[in-house]
Formats: sequence, structure tokens, C-alpha cells
Amino acid sequence: MNTITAITVICFSPTHTSKTIAEAVAAGMARARCGSEGNAEASASCSMLVRTIDLTLDRSDEPIILTSGETVVLGAPVYAGRVAPEAVRRLKRIQVAAGASIPAVVTVTYGNRDYEDALVELYDMALLLGLTPFAAGAFIGEHSYSTPGMPVAEGRPDSMDLADASIFGGECARKLESPGAFAPFHIKGNRPYKEPARPSTPTAASQPHSGTASTPAVPVSADGCPLCGECAAVCPTGAIVLDSGSMKVLTAPSLCIRCCACVKACPAGMRTYSTPFAAFLHEHCSTRREPETFL
Repeated sequence: MNTITAITVICFSPTHTSKTIAEAVAAGMARARCGSEGNAEASASCSMLVRTIDLTLDRSDEPIILTSGETVVLGAPVYAGRVAPEAVRRLKRIQVAAGASIPAVVTVTYGNRDYEDALVELYDMALLLGLTPFAAGAFIGEHSYSTPGMPVAEGRPDSMDLADASIFGGECARKLESPGAFAPFHIKGNRPYKEPARPSTPTAASQPHSGTASTPAVPVSADGCPLCGECAAVCPTGAIVLDSGSMKVLTAPSLCIRCCACVKACPAGMRTYSTPFAAFLHEHCSTRREPETFL
């Protein structure tokens, strides 16, 4: 039997969806651990069991040391059927203290198309980091390329997704306290993983039924941008700077990961990323998909 004494969420989440899901899973685990499911007052005190390490804006190389008594919930977004490469780089900072055994729940969030091999990839990564994964889940978040005109999983994770994540967290807590908690279990995905997508810029010709011009290399700001700096503040890679000389927002293509955090955060709605892939997703990936969990 493995009793939960502390839950640590470790996530990379440019548009907040992966963090939201991982924290909902952790909250469900905490409520089950405290026996407070359905008891609002007890649930509030149980939330003290949970801490979050959000790596989205943390570009340091400092190790994250995990010690005995912690249970980890990993959260990462899916990019083209794989774990986002920047998430992989940052999660590699995790280190397990000598002699510690750290159970882990792995979660990925994808934009309603498919998570393909991302979940099994994150599971394997957890093992390589010295964690002991015992549960896994794939959840849906609003696609990074979703726009008001061409929505793709708009507003997700929604209340139903969060309820599912919390229920899954409760199931994880109960599994962890049961005999055989760490027995092998099935996760959907393939090994070897699919080849990562090339970082080249897609064009209309390469996207079915797109019928639009080629995609810009990076998100762009419209003329009249007030240069508030919010886009630069939320960029996880530091790709965006405000040039006071030209009074323009400059974005380094070599650093931009096209997460569209800057687009979602722009208070003036003047930051855009007009890819023809958005039209393809809107046309072919609008049917609601539901979370898939594995225990």
C-alpha cells in the first residue's frame, strides 16, 4: 500500500490547458486521499496537499528534486501526436532523490485531433526520469490554432472535462493504495513513436482543402498594436521582444514553438497566427472527443 502524503503537479502549459487538467487530477487525488469527496470544507483543507511546479515560463536548468512521500502528476501538451519538444526538455530537469520512490500519473492534453504516441512517450519518459508511473490519461484542450471564426475544441477543458479529470484522480488515489498498484498496465500508443513533424512552415498546397495563402513563420501583430507587452510576457521561450525603435513586436522564428500563447493572451486581439491547418482542423476535427484514461 502506498499512501499519498503530498502531490506535486509538474507541467509545461503555454495556453494553460495541460496545467488545468493536471491540477484537476491532483485535486481529485487529494480529495480521495482525505476522504473528502463531496465535502467542500474538507476538500479545501485537502488542497494543501497539492503544489504546482509550472515550467512554462521557467527557462532555468535548475534540477527539480523529488523526495519520498511525493506523488507526481505530469502534464504536457501534444504537438503533432508527440509530447511537445519544449516540454520534454524542461521535464528532464526532474531528479529523484537517492532511495526515493515516486509514483507518477502522466497526462497529456491535445486539441481534439489525436494524441497518437504522446501518452506512451510521456510514460516512457517518466520511467527514464526514475519515476514509477501507475496511471495515464489523455484529455482535450482548445487547439492552439483555434480561432473564434474556426473553433477547434473551443473552451476546453470544460466543466465535464474537469469533472472527468477529478474522477480519474480519485481512481488514481484508490489504485495507489491498493495491492499491485504498480503492475504493468496498457496505454494506447506505439513504440517506436511516430516521426516528429518537421519544423518547416506549412503551405496551402500541403494542407487538404485549405484554399488559403501560406502560413506565416510565426504569429504576427497587426498594425496599431499598442505594444502592451503581454505577448512577450507569456512567451515560454522568450521569442518575442518589443522593438522601441520600430515600435513593432519582433518574434524570432528560431525560438518560436508556435504554441500561440501570445495569440490567446493578446488583450487587444491583434496577435494572430493564420495557418491553413486551422481550417482543416475545423472541418475534420470538430466532433467532440472524450478523455481516455488508463489504470
